[in-house]
Amino acid sequence: MEPDADLAVRAKAKGWPDGLLDRAIKLNTSRNQLDFWLSPQGPSKTFDIERLFEVLERLRDGPLRAREVTGYDHDAFSHLWANASEAIGEWEITVERGPNAFAQFQLQGDASVTVLDEGGELVACTVWASTNLMVGGKPTSIHFAQGLRVRNDRRRLGLGDVVRRFPRRALQRASFGQVMYMRLGNDGVEGFLKKVGFQAEGARPQKLVTVDHLTASPQAPAPEVRAASRADAAACAALINRTHEGLDLFAPLDAGALTLKLDGQVWGEKPAWWKPIYEWPDFHVFERDGRITACAGLWDRGRDIRERWLNPATGETRAYDGAALLDFGCEEGADADLAALIRHLAGVAHDLGRTSLAAPLGALPQVAQALSDLDRRPETRILEWSPYAPFLPRELGDVFIDLRFW
Repeated sequence: MEPDADLAVRAKAKGWPDGLLDRAIKLNTSRNQLDFWLSPQGPSKTFDIERLFEVLERLRDGPLRAREVTGYDHDAFSHLWANASEAIGEWEITVERGPNAFAQFQLQGDASVTVLDEGGELVACTVWASTNLMVGGKPTSIHFAQGLRVRNDRRRLGLGDVVRRFPRRALQRASFGQVMYMRLGNDGVEGFLKKVGFQAEGARPQKLVTVDHLTASPQAPAPEVRAASRADAAACAALINRTHEGLDLFAPLDAGALTLKLDGQVWGEKPAWWKPIYEWPDFHVFERDGRITACAGLWDRGRDIRERWLNPATGETRAYDGAALLDFGCEEGADADLAALIRHLAGVAHDLGRTSLAAPLGALPQVAQALSDLDRRPETRILEWSPYAPFLPRELGDVFIDLRFW
């Protein structure tokens, strides 16, 4: 495409530096994109546009390829994570993924994993997940940004900025806001976001959110607890909705949506090679007087995701491979029943050989109090919310934490 006179006039009026429009044309930038950039609603500064062009030119002229991950990349993807640690204060944290390296992202429903491939080696990745949630009392389409990793031996080469600019399929859907969870003390990520100018002209309100990792321990059998059946889906969806109604980042369920989750996002019969991640056998109900009063699911997260902590100065090591509480709720006044069910699942986590059961109970103080006798390791992260549309609130209220995205 050759630049027409109209584009040149508009670029000059917008304050674009000489040569920037020519670079856009050489990179086959779409006319729709140019029209937006040069409109009154487009960015007032060209910093981010120039950064994008630098990335596109680097991919065009160099050995790197940005693409979506495939099943053939499984072992290479696992190897990337095992060699891409995070520096958190005095600790180096390595997240190991396997035997199913993609398990967490498959649970998210619509996650897109982008990788940088250099000569067949995966050197960086990022993950974006589109989803529909409630924000400010309104149904809203947003995305979670997560899973940014660069190999330890390829740091400080700008690869993180390259890979984060290619969400591909995830952002083909409309998205009006972004959510990120960041570990406390992750100065590297904060410095990176500042360097690349993320939301330099926009809002990045943050808040602290905490998840309790309840120590997995033997528990006496609970006769009121049983495995859920498909016939329970409607009742359980209603309990989950009642429990989290009004919280930001919660997606209300109906029987069909809950059933699809517990069917592994698959319709019909599954093939013999199918390996479940979180399905019906992992979902339980608490019955009192023949009525379901609480429900909750246990995702065996530690089967596929483990954290290795190392203090390089002292040599101290720690290892965590916990389970996670998903899709939980109770009827009004049944906090004790939900607590009893969670206590039962802490026992299941122990029987699975897991270190803990992660439970986001910040919005349920009575449930948390009923479990106060259990040993726990609180984990606090920074929740960062970036609203992209004027109809969205600048800050989030009390939030629901879905551990699929943690």
